Amino acid sequence: MVEQVLLLGLLPILGGSRDLLTAVIITVVFVLIALLSRMISRIIKVEALADAHWIFLLAFGISIAYVCYLATAYLYPEVYQYSGMYILLVGVTPLTYIGCKEEVSFSSLWKKINIFFVTILLVAFIRELLGFGSIAGRSFLEVGYAPLSIFGHSAGGFIILGTIWILFRWLAVMGKIDLKHFQLEGAETNE
Repeated sequence: MVEQVLLLGLLPILGGSRDLLTAVIITVVFVLIALLSRMISRIIKVEALADAHWIFLLAFGISIAYVCYLATAYLYPEVYQYSGMYILLVGVTPLTYIGCKEEVSFSSLWKKINIFFVTILLVAFIRELLGFGSIAGRSFLEVGYAPLSIFGHSAGGFIILGTIWILFRWLAVMGKIDLKHFQLEGAETNE
């Protein structure tokens, strides 16, 4: 179960970090679903729905993700072509619903959104630069030079995300980063 949760959390980052535009769209979808789900979770009567309130919130999140998926297909067909499926995955990932827990404050939710935003933008920046030789669609390579194509694929995103995570953990061990700033209320683990 833990592996499935981690995989669902990583997939939007790995698939949605192909380039900066895709990363921004995935982040907008993430913010939209997280904030709307939190608002709905504060309105519905948990006592009346019992544990079924999570099913209701998940159905709501998937519906919003599907609307965003269709809007992206219409407005940004190039993003939809490569990362449309990952927009749908934002609607089911547990990352989106942490703010719906009663014990999680809005500031903690906002902290989580910022961590996601910075992570996906950093991975997208490095992937686009190394994998496609461009930034925001503007090419930096001269004719005859090929980018490192592995970074254009999800495997490259996994390598970059893993490298960032190792660097982050190393800085934490060296005492350069205080992990208390990244702890989330109501979450079982630090993220």
